[in-house]
Amino acid sequence: MKGKHLLMLLVAVLTITSFAIVGCSPEAAAPAEEGEGTTPEEEEEEAPTPSAPEGETVELRMQTPFPTGFIMYQAGNNWAMSLNEMSGGRFDATMNAGGAVVDSLKEMRAVHEGVLDATYTGSHYHTSEIGFAGDLYNLYPAGTDPWEFIVWYHEGGGAALHQEMYDRKGLNVKAFMGGMTSAELFGWFAEPVTGMDSFEGMKFRTAGIWGEMLNEAGASVVTMPGGEVYEALQRGVIDAFEFSTPGVDFSAGFHELGAYVHGPGIHAPQAAFEVLINKDVWNALPADMQSIFAYSCDASLLRSWALVDGADTVAIRALKDYGTEFVKLPDDVQIAITKLAHEKYAELALEDEFFAKVYQSQTDFDKNFRIFKDFAQPDPDLMTP
Repeated sequence: MKGKHLLMLLVAVLTITSFAIVGCSPEAAAPAEEGEGTTPEEEEEEAPTPSAPEGETVELRMQTPFPTGFIMYQAGNNWAMSLNEMSGGRFDATMNAGGAVVDSLKEMRAVHEGVLDATYTGSHYHTSEIGFAGDLYNLYPAGTDPWEFIVWYHEGGGAALHQEMYDRKGLNVKAFMGGMTSAELFGWFAEPVTGMDSFEGMKFRTAGIWGEMLNEAGASVVTMPGGEVYEALQRGVIDAFEFSTPGVDFSAGFHELGAYVHGPGIHAPQAAFEVLINKDVWNALPADMQSIFAYSCDASLLRSWALVDGADTVAIRALKDYGTEFVKLPDDVQIAITKLAHEKYAELALEDEFFAKVYQSQTDFDKNFRIFKDFAQPDPDLMTP
């Protein structure tokens, strides 16, 4: 029996010794004894943000078309800051407001020429250089809703067509999608819209492809900077205008004009904002930093959508509390606008092969996507207690 006890004791000693050896290895360092190692003060200090090795920091000078007070500037700046954090300081990105480095709306050209390294902008701002297909990526009547657009972009071929839109014009940019909003308000009107004949002779402030459609519907489209809109309606220079989402419109004080606010925003079911980076800058990045850049855009796409929708949710309540009169656009008007829009797209498709390619891709995808959603997705109104 004595021999057996000695053997068991020897095994126990060897086992304890082996744990001690493993515990002192670099992979599993033993905790410091009480009174040794770091002091409580040292333990409470936050670890410094990791910085890039000397010579590896990549500075990115960027600009949006938006002023600092605009929520989409905030979204773009949030993305830039997250890019710096995600890279552990290897990116040093600075987001400038519109006009700080180059004239507002000239950001894409500046990225192509290397004056800017990157921009957070909208493709509809430079359709004169990339064609009307740019409108299919942002703010176009009777188009996709935000989630339809995101799924089409990432899973339906939209991203490849996005890059092709620039490559075919010889523009030295790499394209990503980095921002999103839900539908805009349809607009603010001195008198309620009751039918398509309401647009006859109406002086309506807007621009772009929607402006062309309104002209064809009998309106007189007026183009003016956003800063002039308030006074223009107040003085009767215009009869109506559209601007942006509820949060932006409320912050601009448009509810003070006594106008009727109309929805839904069928002229702009979503607004998507792109990130463009100079291709030479992109190609010089190591693979891991390219991945960080690309995935930061994906994160920003959803985070910016939440940011704007959050502000819009608060603003709608504030508009109701103020006493703003809400007008639901009649169904027949929405149907007529949809018909008008797709007739216009068919015309553009005959003139521009690439526009036709993008338009067909979206249309085919949306049909199947809506079949899936209509069957599988519960109606939120039926789930409201």
